[in-house]
Amino acid sequence: MKFLSTFKITKGFDTWLKMYKEIEPDLNELGIKILWAGTNSDETKVFDITEVQNPANFEILVKREDITKKRADAGVELESQEVIETISKEYWS
Repeated sequence: MKFLSTFKITKGFDTWLKMYKEIEPDLNELGIKILWAGTNSDETKVFDITEVQNPANFEILVKREDITKKRADAGVELESQEVIETISKEYWS
């Protein structure tokens, strides 16, 4: 399953990206992979396309205190996380 989501950040995209690289192995173990991520011009929001092998694992992710702390420390406003839409069909050029 793939979905488009967004969340607010307070410490810029580079800080968020560094944190993501640190937690990426944990995400991989859960079958979660960010396929694409980008930010708005003032680097206050991240938009991403994420692929999840098992949607139940996403719930495990948000309950892991170690990952939640790393995300918060990197400036992610956790309560702002929003799934915009599930992606059912796609085209990549």
